[in-house]
Amino acid sequence: MKKIITCFSLLALAACSSSPTKETSSEAKTSTVSEAPRAEVDDFKDLEKVEPVRPVTPPAPSQYASLNEAIKAQNDEKIYQASTQILTQSPNDARALNALAMYHYKRSRFDLCRYLLGKAIAASPKTAELYSNMGIVQLAQGERRDAIKSFRKALDMNNDEAVAAANLGAIYVQEKDYNKANVVLETAYRKGVRDPRVLNNYAISLTAQGKLDRAEELYKASLKDNANSKEVLLNYAILLVDHMKKYQDGLEVINRLKFVGGPADSRNRIIALENKAKAGLK
Repeated sequence: MKKIITCFSLLALAACSSSPTKETSSEAKTSTVSEAPRAEVDDFKDLEKVEPVRPVTPPAPSQYASLNEAIKAQNDEKIYQASTQILTQSPNDARALNALAMYHYKRSRFDLCRYLLGKAIAASPKTAELYSNMGIVQLAQGERRDAIKSFRKALDMNNDEAVAAANLGAIYVQEKDYNKANVVLETAYRKGVRDPRVLNNYAISLTAQGKLDRAEELYKASLKDNANSKEVLLNYAILLVDHMKKYQDGLEVINRLKFVGGPADSRNRIIALENKAKAGLK
């Protein structure tokens, strides 16, 4: 099988809301602590006065409604306002911490984003999308191996976590591990992710596995929403000419690609595809 050009994008799909999952008592781990030596009264003379823990007022339902509406509208400023308002009353609210973290992620404040996600994970350690978002931040900071671990952890907790599946699939495609890519990208697709980059990556993995008709369907679907995607057009042309021998269809796609301009350093590849398609029609 001829080489597939993997023109793809590592995604930054982010889930902006979370639903904390309570741990049951059976899941809590117990530990034993050895008895410490008894302290003398003087040992405590330099300690500062301990402030009593004040009760936390739970956020009002209307505040969650405001946050959900802001997320649905993708209104960053309202997301910021709603999440910070919740956190003034409930500093460890995982949903608000997650939303605020992704607000700062969009502004490349990655260290602050990681801090907030860390607090959210501590408060709700079984929420898959928190690990998924942590993986996105790790990718942004060049920590690829750690990002893979975070995405895998998210999928271990919830094998239908679409954002983690889509991002992990993009990494596997880049590494040409198409079998693994196919598994997780199928999950993302089945859960309704239709981002053109996801469809492109999924089609690449299907092509590598010889599932050509299915790959063609995905390229068509991707171009329906993003007709001028250079990467999708190039990979679709490769599928049609090199793999399916549909030379006329391939030439039509190549002409569209030449009109919008191909991806960087793809000129020679496009010329070779065009020559092969023309020769195949003779």
